[in-house]
Amino acid sequence: MNTLQRYIFGRIAVLSAGTFVAVVVVVWVTQILTRIDFTTISAQSLASFGLAIVLMTPQLLSLLLPIAVVIALVQVVTTMNSDSEMAVMSAAGVSRGTIAKPALIIGLIAGLYVIVSNHFIEPRTSRALRDVLISLRSDLLANFLQEGVFTRLDKNLVIYVDKRLPGNVLGGIMVSDTRDEKTSLIYYAQSGNVGKINGNDVLVMTNGQVQNKRAEDGSISVIRFNSYAISLSQFGSAGSANFYYPQERETVDLFHPDPNDRVAKDLPAWLPGEIHRRMTDWLYPILFVLIGLVVAGQTQSHRQARLYAFVLAFGGALAYKGIGYTVYGLSRSNGNLWWLFYAVPLGGIAINAFLYWRGITLGIPDPVLRGFDHFRETVRKLRMRQARARAA
Repeated sequence: MNTLQRYIFGRIAVLSAGTFVAVVVVVWVTQILTRIDFTTISAQSLASFGLAIVLMTPQLLSLLLPIAVVIALVQVVTTMNSDSEMAVMSAAGVSRGTIAKPALIIGLIAGLYVIVSNHFIEPRTSRALRDVLISLRSDLLANFLQEGVFTRLDKNLVIYVDKRLPGNVLGGIMVSDTRDEKTSLIYYAQSGNVGKINGNDVLVMTNGQVQNKRAEDGSISVIRFNSYAISLSQFGSAGSANFYYPQERETVDLFHPDPNDRVAKDLPAWLPGEIHRRMTDWLYPILFVLIGLVVAGQTQSHRQARLYAFVLAFGGALAYKGIGYTVYGLSRSNGNLWWLFYAVPLGGIAINAFLYWRGITLGIPDPVLRGFDHFRETVRKLRMRQARARAA
């Protein structure tokens, strides 16, 4: 790279890092709050809580780094337009490729991290994160089950305790388990407690019954038991190993799954879909860079460069990423859609590269801009009128 390209590269790189750090701190909190109850965490669990934040970082980095790059790119380019640097470079005969090269290099670096993270870093940290969160949930359940409160452990797993007795004994237990679409399980027990069996955290219920309702024919069967244990580590039978979803498994395990694996039997298309996702996610940082270049990478007036450039770039990036997530969701049940994993980012790269190469800048039409200006002026006049009325 020449001096000009190093200058652009440095500005985008520094601003990308700063943007990422600012965003990831906020997302840390929101992601943790979706997994565990902040208000009921015990002092003994603080170490695990901190470890969960650390283990979550690689996933956040892969998700937020491309977004940080496009935000930084738009900020740098619009600032250069405002300072007339882009106009000077254009007058000096600097080509669009010269300006785009440092941005594309940063996008490629982000893409290389994403592909390495998808195949080697995230599967391991995701498994470790699940283990930590399961441990935290088990601790919370053992210490903070409240009388007369329905405690939701999972999306379709709820535990109710009528009262807590001396010795950490639970009285009047009800467990609703509707995670399996084919069966609905409801457990009733007179008493129980939380303990460990073979190193696994379990809820042991005594003197109760389990009601099993089959969805296909609506038949109900009731089984009485003297003692029954539910694993809190897996929310399944006691002593079972932790179940890991495809995104938490090594790539080699996705290529050669266990024939008896639950996902391999029920949703066989999910495993190859996860492979295709990992193979194509690295293309999105490059696509986002091209979107930023199309939106703000041309020599523009101050008004054009500043107004809504961030909205267009950020919105375009989210739109492509949203389509990618939609394809991933559909591929779980339809393996014939695998080609869309490649068509979405490669098609976006081709379209935006053509637009930038042809010097076509996407923006909000002038009538829409004038409409926004008129609305803003109307609001300003209304506020001034209200201020005068209060002063009078």
